[in-house]
Amino acid sequence: MNRKTVVLVEPSFYGVSFAKAAYKKGYKVVCVVSSVENPTVYGYEDVFHDLIEADIRDVNSVLKAIKESIYYNKIDALIPATDFASAITAKVAEELGLKNVTYNAAFLARNKDYAREIYKQHSVPSAKFKKVQSYDDALIAAESIGFPVVLKPTNAASSQNVFFIKDKENLYNSMKKIQEFKYTYMDFNVRDEYLIEEYLDGNEFSVELFLLDGKPILSVVTEKQTSDLPYFVETMHVLPAPINEDLEEQITLTALKALEAIGLVNGPSHVEIKVTSNGPKIIEVNGRPGGDNISSDLLKLSFGLDVFENTVNYYTDSPIDLSKKHQKGSAIAYLTSEVEGELLEIIGDKEVLEHENLSRLEITCNPGDRILIPQSSDDRLGYVITVAETSEEAKIIADQLISRLKILIKREHTQVTS
Repeated sequence: MNRKTVVLVEPSFYGVSFAKAAYKKGYKVVCVVSSVENPTVYGYEDVFHDLIEADIRDVNSVLKAIKESIYYNKIDALIPATDFASAITAKVAEELGLKNVTYNAAFLARNKDYAREIYKQHSVPSAKFKKVQSYDDALIAAESIGFPVVLKPTNAASSQNVFFIKDKENLYNSMKKIQEFKYTYMDFNVRDEYLIEEYLDGNEFSVELFLLDGKPILSVVTEKQTSDLPYFVETMHVLPAPINEDLEEQITLTALKALEAIGLVNGPSHVEIKVTSNGPKIIEVNGRPGGDNISSDLLKLSFGLDVFENTVNYYTDSPIDLSKKHQKGSAIAYLTSEVEGELLEIIGDKEVLEHENLSRLEITCNPGDRILIPQSSDDRLGYVITVAETSEEAKIIADQLISRLKILIKREHTQVTS
């Protein structure tokens, strides 16, 4: 019996876990890539069998490359392994007659302004918003909504160029910066249309979901912490969120309503929400498993669940099992700096590594690197992942361990400890 062929479009970041899952199942793993160097760049050089090179930003290029490959008409599953290529992958899958998320749903999940329009039409609780292109447009929008507001790109990620705007001067300076932001990860274009949104004050959560025909077979709420304003960098995730059942239900129902509105009714999703004084409101919907180690680590540690394996199962029409194998709490805390300068050293890791509740410690920077006060996820310096009997315990331990890591920085000929 021939083994199944799974084609992944540009595995990167969270999407590397798709390659690992498919490879572990014994499938033939073929990756459509923008560069043959990418398996090394993103760390999946040992879990694929072949590459197809194409411009992953272009539907026709990906379709042509697949049709000209030896795998044409032999593909069992075509899976987007980066959310930037999700809409393109959906369109290619439609052309090839393969199971897929609809192009419209994938497009809406990637373009925040169009999604906001749909939420408004379907009465999904969401922020007030205006789409703008210039400072003049932005000022009119901000004054209409009322300061403070949030300025963000319509199709970027990882909190890149997301600004908290408190006044006109702040808006003017931030518009200049965001208009210079032309390309995001893997050279995907950043649209020259931006969002001015109502600032949602409240605690932030995400919902990790897996749907089949609109019905959730997995639903877990994650608690988040973010950096101090004016930025929105995520600094901690706790799973499951230590909240009461009533609030969990409200958050989940809001997420499901948003997914139904944009037509994302099958497969994994990661929905970000703020709980305001007027109840839960949608920040954004992502048609993929949660990144930031939520799906790759926390769901496994807390419940023994593998969303990536089950996504591969979904696309290959194999049995899906998302039943919880156990009940624990887990957390990830990110290392960030309060000052800028040249990294000399990070100390304290030996003590952290000895802790019995530590699942993993990763330092993602090196001596000599330029260190910034975090403005996006790219500016984080590492993380600790913890597991315990309860979420509260895992959260406390993660906070304690990350605080034991001391960042030594050279700033203007002065050594600083952060």
